[in-house]
Amino acid sequence: MMPHLFTLPNCLALSVLLVLIGAFGVFRRHSLIMVLLSIEVMLNGVNLSMVSFNYFRWGTSETSHYLYMLSIGVAAVEAAVGLSMIIVLFRNYNDITRDRVARLGERAS
Repeated sequence: MMPHLFTLPNCLALSVLLVLIGAFGVFRRHSLIMVLLSIEVMLNGVNLSMVSFNYFRWGTSETSHYLYMLSIGVAAVEAAVGLSMIIVLFRNYNDITRDRVARLGERAS
């Protein structure tokens, strides 16, 4: 018989793994699109832990489901704003790296 893998420690370990993978992507990637995708992975790790706690600890409460839906809405808005900023950056500079963002305040010489 296969052991039961759907437990709270396993779900929390998976959520921590997702957050760490996302953090690695945020710090290692230079493309702003990859940084934005890494932030989404981190957000999904947090959402997984929230839903796991609700399922295993407060099974009758629906609070985390509402928070999860709110989090998805915030993530959608964040992605839309981030992508629009990346599009504007690409149109003006033909470059979407984090180095370009760091040089936005500098004057051209």
